[in-house]
Amino acid sequence: MKKSTIFGLVLFLTVVLTSCASATGVKTGAAAGEALIKMMPSSTTGVVAIDVQRLMGTEAVAKALQDPKSKAKYDEFVKMSGIDPMKDITYVGIGLVGTFTGGAPEAGAIVSLKYDKAKLQSLIKEKAPEAKEELYNGVTVYSNLDGGKAKQTTLAAFLDDGHIVLGSEKGVKGIIDVHQKKAESLAKNAGMTGILKKTDKSGLLWGAFVVPQELIKKGIEGNPQLKVLEGITALTMSYDDRMNNVTADIRTVGGTKEQNANLASTLNGFKAMGAMFAAQEPAVGELLNGISITSGEDFTDLSISIPRETMVKLGELARSKAGDFMKPKKDAAPEEKK
Repeated sequence: MKKSTIFGLVLFLTVVLTSCASATGVKTGAAAGEALIKMMPSSTTGVVAIDVQRLMGTEAVAKALQDPKSKAKYDEFVKMSGIDPMKDITYVGIGLVGTFTGGAPEAGAIVSLKYDKAKLQSLIKEKAPEAKEELYNGVTVYSNLDGGKAKQTTLAAFLDDGHIVLGSEKGVKGIIDVHQKKAESLAKNAGMTGILKKTDKSGLLWGAFVVPQELIKKGIEGNPQLKVLEGITALTMSYDDRMNNVTADIRTVGGTKEQNANLASTLNGFKAMGAMFAAQEPAVGELLNGISITSGEDFTDLSISIPRETMVKLGELARSKAGDFMKPKKDAAPEEKK
């Protein structure tokens, strides 16, 4: 196996686990997510916040850890890092800087957690001597964490006793600058703060994004049917996993009442088309019944609320379809000789 640093494994698995407990002295619930988001630089154009404390307590995670292989990897992670996501990780905040029009945007993530800094530093020196260190405004920034020769763009740093930062160079250093009050935070970005006020932050995951107008324009030029997206200036989303059901909400912001009504009509048209497939797959019908599409003066909203049982059925359906797709096709019968 390729040599890798324990620190890199810690960061990687932390993000993986939070995508699939609380630290001392940090806020909890939506306030914790908002606090992390405010640590992003003012140039941030998109954010995602994940309530890890709630996520790790969901039935989905509990079932995942019942798998022996998953449980073994989890236990190995805890033993090596000294970090137990069930107890020690509170929230993760992710910020994007860029418009997607010139390649991948810069990104930075803040993990709010309880950890032993000295232990992780010693593991870096022991397991990853190739790791490079750079002192940036008094904060040690690590790169080349997996010891490979390929170009690496992910950096990491111990921001303070309760936060680890990782991401691109611009993303990591931007967060450090804000933390040290050497740069303005996202709170000074009027556009993003306005979008965040319209974002539902009650779920275990939520996010808000500026929609670049040049991206919309370019898309319409390439495909006139995308004109239905004209007027959208932002997007918000939220996801929650409750006792008996799963909910999600995606809302576009901007445009006129007529533009939003047209977008809602188009989305409802796609929903109606799905009814043909639902006749063959009951689980799809249950999903469609849980989808509601509405519009207003300056928004179009797509909300989903379905029972947990439906999610299980959809998962099984997806796996079966994937299995059918992966099956080798029988060789076609050879053409008869003329």
